[in-house]
Amino acid sequence: MENRAIKLIIEPMRTSDLDEVMEIEEYSFPTPWSREVYQYDIERNSRARFYCARLEAGKEIVGYIGSWFVMDECHIGTIATKKEYRELGIAKELIAFTAKTALQEGISYIILEVRINNIPAINLYKSLGFIQIGIRKRYYSDTGEDALIYVHRNLRALAELCSNKDYSQIDEVRRGKK
Repeated sequence: MENRAIKLIIEPMRTSDLDEVMEIEEYSFPTPWSREVYQYDIERNSRARFYCARLEAGKEIVGYIGSWFVMDECHIGTIATKKEYRELGIAKELIAFTAKTALQEGISYIILEVRINNIPAINLYKSLGFIQIGIRKRYYSDTGEDALIYVHRNLRALAELCSNKDYSQIDEVRRGKK
């Protein structure tokens, strides 16, 4: 069977997305955010920018990102990819899309915290050009883990990574071949 081109669709998160988001949230984080936290941000927080990634319009959510735009800062608070779609570039696209949106809204840098033991996320951030600028000791109250603070100041370069490339390899995941 021939691979067909698949384009990742990134769109604003809606309340109707929360069942799928919460499913991913539950297995992705030791202390998941509540549905109410997401609902508040997507319905009432004018500074929140929460997005979902889909393989096709109206189809399953394969990843999401949540951030807040405050003055000249974009603070990424959450990002996760569905288990079977990890390491395919979806998180990278979500970050790049957020950077593109941030640029359009006059934001000058992105900042985030990551658990000191979350090596896959740390490697992703480093590969995208994020620079570690500090440590928040015992930041995560659930485990007492430290958080590494990363920043990216070249949003134009980061936004250019938003390729909307062909995700044909995702078809292999959906067919169970990967």
